[in-house]
Order: sequence, then structure tokens, then C-alpha cells
Amino acid sequence: MINLYVATRVLTAMGAMLRAFWEQLVCRICGIPAEDVRVFKVSELCGHVEHELTENKKQTFLICFLPFVLNFILSVCFLLGGAYKIVYVGDLKTLTGYLFFWLGISFAANCVPSFEDVLSFKDFFYSKDSNIVLKVILAPFFAIIYGFSILERYSLTFVAAILFAIAFPYVFSYLFPVIVTISQMIS
Repeated sequence: MINLYVATRVLTAMGAMLRAFWEQLVCRICGIPAEDVRVFKVSELCGHVEHELTENKKQTFLICFLPFVLNFILSVCFLLGGAYKIVYVGDLKTLTGYLFFWLGISFAANCVPSFEDVLSFKDFFYSKDSNIVLKVILAPFFAIIYGFSILERYSLTFVAAILFAIAFPYVFSYLFPVIVTISQMIS
């Protein structure tokens, strides 16, 4: 199973390298000692930075949230160019469309924090003495990272990223008029 996991990280190398960069950046900002910063290693931490356990809520939140959000935003940006052109429009002739499509899948497949980081998030934010309002606010984010971190252990985030890339242009084409209407009502 680990070989399949490593193979999917190699196929999505750009996303794995960028997620490891974001994790290492958070480790440096928060002062979390990093043990192994190699991106590609034959273990369940392939594509992740192996680091010491986080010590507080700020470190835990940043190590889970920042790489997730930044890789997701980059994924959406590349899929706007690639998936929209290939899947929605049907233009199969341009090389940049395929490149952007692959980069979008690569970044989407490597959004999720490691399972150990998610468990640390759960320990800090969902203990008995945690603020109930904070628990409610963070519940959607926690559900997403917890579910996808389980999928990542079985290399299913790669499949989920492909499905997301195929569905994204259609979902975005329905949401874009709503976004335009809301922005016109605000201004």
C-alpha cells in the first residue's frame, strides 16, 4: 500500500513538493523542529515534512490550514485554465490545457495534512475544555481534513482530485452567475 501511496505522490510531484514547502515554511515560522524535510521518502509521510508534535493551537491550526488552503487555491486557479478548457469546452489540442489540468490535479491531490497533524488538530481544538463556538466554527474544516486524511492513507485523494477536476468547471459555471449577482448587489 505504501508503494501505491508513493507512486501517487510521484505522479503529483509538483503538488507534493509545494505542500512540503508550505509545511516547512510553517515549521520555520512557528519554531517547530523539522526532522526530515525530504519530499519523497518511502513511508506514509511521503510528500509531507516530518516534524515534532505541535505544542499549541496556533501551530496546529497553521500546520493544517495554511498548506491546505494555499494548495487548494492554486489547484482552483490551474483548473480554471486546464479543466475548463479540456473538460467543459472540449478543446483537446492545446498543451497548456493539459499542463494546467495536471497541475490542478497535482495541487488538489496534495492539499490534505498528514493524519498525525489532523489528530493533533483534534486533540487541541476538540478536547473537553475547548471553546464550543470555536468547535462549531472549525467543524466543517475539521470534517474535510479528517475525511480526506483518511482517504490519503489509501491514495484515494488522487482519485478524488481527478473527480474534482472533472466536476469543477460545471460547478463553477453554476456558481459564477451567483457570484456576479452578489457582487453587483453589494456595489
